[in-house]
Amino acid sequence: MNNYTCIIVDDEPLARQLLLSYIEKISYLEVTAVCQNAIEAKLALQQKHPDILFIDIMMPNLSGIDFLKMLQKKPATVLTTAHAEYAIEGYTLDVIDYLLKPIEFDRFFKATNKCMEWLSFTNHKAIPYSQVTKNSQDNIAPKENYFFVKSDFKIVKVLYDDVLYIEALQKYVRIHTYKERIITLTSMSQLSNTLPQQTFCRIHRSHIINLDKIESIEGNTVHINKFSLPISKSLKEEFLNIIKSKIK
Repeated sequence: MNNYTCIIVDDEPLARQLLLSYIEKISYLEVTAVCQNAIEAKLALQQKHPDILFIDIMMPNLSGIDFLKMLQKKPATVLTTAHAEYAIEGYTLDVIDYLLKPIEFDRFFKATNKCMEWLSFTNHKAIPYSQVTKNSQDNIAPKENYFFVKSDFKIVKVLYDDVLYIEALQKYVRIHTYKERIITLTSMSQLSNTLPQQTFCRIHRSHIINLDKIESIEGNTVHINKFSLPISKSLKEEFLNIIKSKIK
């Protein structure tokens, strides 16, 4: 297993010590800096380039939220705070997880696993194999009838024909099939560019659908199996043109 470097940022000594003790229990995590405030954290990020950042929200002079807004590129970030009301704002900054104080070790461990999964995707993108073929580059139907994604530390084979639709979940996507829902860490734009265009179509910023699974279209809604999915105004014309081209 790869080793991952971490930085702790918190103005409370006991909070820093707790996180440090938790990290020391996990053999593949290594602390490269412990900071008392965001100013120290900025220098540590520049010098250490950590994989994972654990940062408190309520700190003097510059809050963790304001500090993250300043960063153009962030490590896998976990917010730590006693204030639950900041959770939603934190997730808009694409943090990986949110730990509410007092932090229990099992919850901390789950957060580190989420970070590791995100890091594995950013370093080794799990995308349909057809992306690297000339056929996919030319927008020609790939020979494969499947693609692979990483989910829950497994590599899962997904048949194109099994997919009903794909749903955006911030940095993750949820693939809906007849049998199950598969959550994987990738982007909608990446999938949209790599799935076969003659079969899959993006109808909304949050939805890619399998055209073969459409049961009906009613106004601004597509019905697939038991699901009713909205069509966005910006994508409606393009989508309807695709449907018209298939009308015999």
